[in-house]
Amino acid sequence: MREIGYDKDLYVQPFDHRGSFKKKFFGIADDWTVDAGTDQYTPIVETKTIVYRGLLWAIDLGVPAEQVGILVDSEYGSHIQFDARAKGIPVATCIEKSGQPVFDFEYGPRWQDHVRFVAPDIVKVLVRHHPADPVAERYEQMARLKQVSDHLHANDGPWFMFELLVPATTDEEKQAGARYDEELRVGRMVEAMRELQEFGIEPDIWKLEGLSSREQAAQVAEVARAGRSADGKSREKVGCILLGRGSDKAQVHEWLRTAAPVPGWIGFAVGRTNFADPVKAFLADRSKEDEAVGQIARNFKECVDVWREARG
Repeated sequence: MREIGYDKDLYVQPFDHRGSFKKKFFGIADDWTVDAGTDQYTPIVETKTIVYRGLLWAIDLGVPAEQVGILVDSEYGSHIQFDARAKGIPVATCIEKSGQPVFDFEYGPRWQDHVRFVAPDIVKVLVRHHPADPVAERYEQMARLKQVSDHLHANDGPWFMFELLVPATTDEEKQAGARYDEELRVGRMVEAMRELQEFGIEPDIWKLEGLSSREQAAQVAEVARAGRSADGKSREKVGCILLGRGSDKAQVHEWLRTAAPVPGWIGFAVGRTNFADPVKAFLADRSKEDEAVGQIARNFKECVDVWREARG
């Protein structure tokens, strides 16, 4: 059984969006199934490939290949997963069912078979978890997540990436508006992380929302690395990475500068901020394919440069 944690630099291009990707770029309803071989399926696959090519171009521009990673779904990006693995690029894949308020498995009881087939370096789950959520929902969700944690650690499997979203939930939080992001969210994040750890869920990598200060970033990283698992393993090598939330570039870069110098923060996973506008330009004019790929590459590299400069 391996130790807990991932403490190497990690710069991820996430484009595992499914329901939101179909809706945002193609106007297809979240719950509408797009089968392989249909007229709607091919453009989605083509667009995901554009994003991947942008990452490859970023490597050509000087981003260290050993520090990058891709996070892409198997539904529209299985060809990307296989190509990246052949090139030695760390591959992360998602196993959550898209758009669910309570975590559930995309592949049902066969999710373990899917992980064995894809053979990723990292398995990622996206979870909305707030301490004020109904108790029954929280425990149903945590029971499923513990299956993932136990399976990956017991079998020396892929690293476990946990994307934690803690949206404003109570009336007080919703009324707080921007103050929730700036002041209140960090406290709820800490509560949620501790509850998940106490339940026996042990991420190697926490994928977390941006924070307003280095003090907040340090508070979260301290929780991620505090204490030991139920079987006595240290969490001292657990890493945190920053997600972009589809925010504008200036805001994301500010979050990067905030987190980068803080011990325990190892990188980022910024997706839509880097690829949304270039993808829209490509879909509006297919002759601008190379321009879109190049812009995605430059946007990604800029995030890496901002991070490394702030890291010192």
